[in-house]
Amino acid sequence: MVMFENDVIIPKEFASLAGKTEKELKLELAIFFYKEFKISSGKAARFAEIPRVAFYRELGKHQVPVNYDVDDFEQDLKTLEKLNLNTL
Repeated sequence: MVMFENDVIIPKEFASLAGKTEKELKLELAIFFYKEFKISSGKAARFAEIPRVAFYRELGKHQVPVNYDVDDFEQDLKTLEKLNLNTL
């Protein structure tokens, strides 16, 4: 039996029927939730029990675009500006 946080239980036979290991099934679900419900990459990576960089690689393998919007871009610009000011 595969157990997830918050009492989500998937019988091993389902994973077996899908031809997936527990780890693969967790990754598939993490990608699905990231893509469909826009959960953060950090939360999805934690759910899949892999580092965020590895999760991004998996998104690429599955041809899932990274959720990145104007707010993210503006925040990145602010961060870069702060870093640039700190290095002068």
